[in-house]
Amino acid sequence: MWDLPRIAREGGKRPHEVSYQLYERYGPVVRLFSLPSSYTYLFGREANELILSQRPDEFTWREALRALEHVDGPTALVVTDGADHKRRRRLVQPAFATRRIDAAVPIVVDEVDKAIDGFETGGQVDIYATYRKVVRRIVARVLFGAGLAGQADRLGEALEPAMHFIDRPPPFQFRGAPGYRAAKRARREADAIVDAEMARRRAAGDVGDDVLGVLLETELSDEERRDQVVSLIAAGYDTTSAAVGWTVLELLRTPRVHDAARAEVDDRVGDRVPDADDLRAMPYVAAIVNEALRLHPPAVLSGRRASSSFEYKGHTIAEGSIVLFSPYVTQRMPEYWGDDAEQFRPERWLEAEPPPFAFIPFGGAYRKCIGFALALTEIQVTVVRLLQRTSLRLADPDRVVRGMGLSSSRPDGGVVVEVEQRRNLTTRQ
Repeated sequence: MWDLPRIAREGGKRPHEVSYQLYERYGPVVRLFSLPSSYTYLFGREANELILSQRPDEFTWREALRALEHVDGPTALVVTDGADHKRRRRLVQPAFATRRIDAAVPIVVDEVDKAIDGFETGGQVDIYATYRKVVRRIVARVLFGAGLAGQADRLGEALEPAMHFIDRPPPFQFRGAPGYRAAKRARREADAIVDAEMARRRAAGDVGDDVLGVLLETELSDEERRDQVVSLIAAGYDTTSAAVGWTVLELLRTPRVHDAARAEVDDRVGDRVPDADDLRAMPYVAAIVNEALRLHPPAVLSGRRASSSFEYKGHTIAEGSIVLFSPYVTQRMPEYWGDDAEQFRPERWLEAEPPPFAFIPFGGAYRKCIGFALALTEIQVTVVRLLQRTSLRLADPDRVVRGMGLSSSRPDGGVVVEVEQRRNLTTRQ
């Protein structure tokens, strides 16, 4: 049996690889013991369904995900439970309605095009690093309007030390650890930016009709409002930019997929700007995004605390255990995805739907990521506009790209491409 120090030492930066090794070696239930807590991995779609849907009230989030508070704050949706979570989610949910996401497509196109406008033919671009900033601006504009959109880069730069801190292995996330004070300062600076925007709106007598405007008209405290704003921006750009990087990487190193996607885009959109209906009418592009998310889910590992003991596959999981489940492992299991589970093959999404809870890149059930539809829109628009406006190739097609990161799995070393061509198309509607 592997102990926790070994897990931290060997897999702190690549938890997905360690998780898969544990599954291959020990099977669907793996227990690790260390004071003051015990950790239990449960692998497979049945475990995902148990935790996310069948018995969600028997698991709590805060204890397992407490490190995220350094970025998201103690009242953010991702680290709250019970009635508090349901109340806050109910207030934020309308901002992610389908009609709002559809209306945001021109904003997404605008920001993606601004990035492409900066590409130089014959030059090199790190897609992951570039779209980290792009996604940050999209999230700020779509959810929080022009006021915070103008502060998006400053907010992101302020939060970086805190993001780095929560990306460390759990044994090194304690109070007083290296980086702890920088993380606290980072969050205070982010709070100051949000506070200034709330004060500006109150002084103007117009709170606006975006997410922040909705929050300002509720009974929430300013701390709760800040936590929702900061957590939505931080989670949005950290995970979605990683997904963009992985999607473009897989697209460029699989020529037949690239050519088929370009043909679909040419047939449906041609040279015009895509809208929400266009995105829904391009099933192969959607399949590419789903397949990239299957192989490279940004959240490769997640955890909950068991609030009571329970039985699973002949094992007793003790009350108080931290229960871990892995979208990365589940989404590569041959029993759900066939003998080619390790291959990037978007066609599988056009052939059949996966079994329930075998595909959970955004979680599931009532705790499914609140921003998943916006994230999918951002990735799809990026793929479409890159295919319309550029010809790219990987700068080093033979390089093995591994995932790295605990809070989200990003392509280690980025996704560096050479720009063979950039086309100037109409970018505004």
